Amino acid sequence: MLRRKRLPDGSLGELEKVGSIPTTEEQVLSLGEELAQEKVKSIQKDLLINSLGSQLTQLKLDFISMKGGGE
Repeated sequence: MLRRKRLPDGSLGELEKVGSIPTTEEQVLSLGEELAQEKVKSIQKDLLINSLGSQLTQLKLDFISMKGGGE
């Protein structure tokens, strides 16, 4: 939104920008960026879960091995 500020002498000054409403394109770009960030977070979380699962499996195998192979 543009407006002209009234000067002390009563005349109108230069046009100045007052606030702005994002365009549809800006909103779509912003949402796309947020979506990409959320996807990266999701991938990182999946990698962590898989890593923890592998560690847990290895611990279980080590435990079984220590007990004599489950005999």
